[in-house]
Amino acid sequence: MKKVRAFCLILAIVAALWGVFPANAAQTDQSVISGCHSVDASVTLSDSGQLTETAKAVLVYERKSDTMIYSWNPDGKIYPASMVKLMTALVALENGVLEDRVVVTKRALSHVAIGSVSAGLVAGEELSLQDLMYCMMVASANDAATVIAEHIGGTQDGFIAMMNKKAAELGCTGTHFGNVHGLHDENTYTTARDICRILDVALENPDFKAMFTAKSYTVPATNKTDTERQVETSNYMMSTAVVKKYLDPRVTGGKTGATDEAGRCLAATAEGGGMELLTIVMGAEATYEADGLALKTFGSFEETAILLDHVLENYEYRQIFHEGQTVSQFPVENGINSVVVRPDMTRSTVLPKDLDESKLTWIYGDTVSAVTAPVEQGQKLSTIQVWYGAKCLAQADLVAVNAVPVWQAPTVPTMPTEPEDGGSWTVLLVICGILAGAAAVVVLILVIRRGVRQMRQNARRRRRQMGRRRSR
Repeated sequence: MKKVRAFCLILAIVAALWGVFPANAAQTDQSVISGCHSVDASVTLSDSGQLTETAKAVLVYERKSDTMIYSWNPDGKIYPASMVKLMTALVALENGVLEDRVVVTKRALSHVAIGSVSAGLVAGEELSLQDLMYCMMVASANDAATVIAEHIGGTQDGFIAMMNKKAAELGCTGTHFGNVHGLHDENTYTTARDICRILDVALENPDFKAMFTAKSYTVPATNKTDTERQVETSNYMMSTAVVKKYLDPRVTGGKTGATDEAGRCLAATAEGGGMELLTIVMGAEATYEADGLALKTFGSFEETAILLDHVLENYEYRQIFHEGQTVSQFPVENGINSVVVRPDMTRSTVLPKDLDESKLTWIYGDTVSAVTAPVEQGQKLSTIQVWYGAKCLAQADLVAVNAVPVWQAPTVPTMPTEPEDGGSWTVLLVICGILAGAAAVVVLILVIRRGVRQMRQNARRRRRQMGRRRSR
């Protein structure tokens, strides 16, 4: 009985505490994308307005947590200049072999404007596909891009079709490619979000990442040259080999682009605060010295630095919950106790450095109000989402830490309704009959003795009364 009373008391306490659990909300039905998680996020973690001065579109995306930290006009259609080569490289790596030997043709070189950036390739020259890829990605060589395209796609148009097909597969709805190098073409345009999407996927390829982060590359001598070629990165935030003032240790990789129509562009990777960042700057404006020829500022490098300053000064990568963390306890209908729950995974994300954690909202799925015994350990019971204002930061399934059996009320033991042994039951009946008969005899004897005793008392009383009458 003491155990039953204690259990009832526990149930009462749990019922009283039920009211302090976070209320369910319509937000639990919303996708995390409605927060800031995904390249397609409809909102960003940062609420800051326009940070850069001249760029037509910018964004900062954190890869590990899939967080869109900041963006400005991310879906505006803009000329990409040489950032086109990100897709050229991705398609080439997916369809070519780096060890392949490639012969430069006059037809391939005819698609390059005279005076544009090149690796100095000549018709009949033989190089590996890898050498050509590094020339294109490190030095932004346009001649290397057209040679690669012809080798992989057969023709420039054939390769361009492959690029547009890949863009569609990746969900790049604001992108179309009209050439493989990025020199101005009205039919070549994209968005900052689509460039981010392309770069994020491409970086999963180790060969692409090696090219994207290379500061320089040495092309061996070929059948047309007696000496090696040394190519240097056009991303001056990574190296001082060409220009010294833009070196930024936070920047780990990048692809530049520049035309009069596109302005100055840079897609870069950077690290800091535990974050792996992608920064996209499109359409920034350069400034020139008094002579109108020498560049005073590039625009894309300065505005990339502004974005990195904002993000790394104000945000960091932090764990929200982990797989072994118990986050709540729910009553269980018809159970002998309540159930403790934990997330089924570890989640970390980008958060403001000065975040007051009391501003985070933990929202449980609707199923927490309908947990019924039995519950198995590890059973999925609900979901949890963590929100920062109107932005969902993370979500996970909630699973049971402990099992909960069905509660059964204690019962009083009873005699079996049917005997297990017929002979024993017969003997028992006989004994009961004998005892009942003996009891009846005893009762009868007691009644008779009481009657006799009463008769004797009455007789003595009459004799005394008669004696008194004679004496008178």
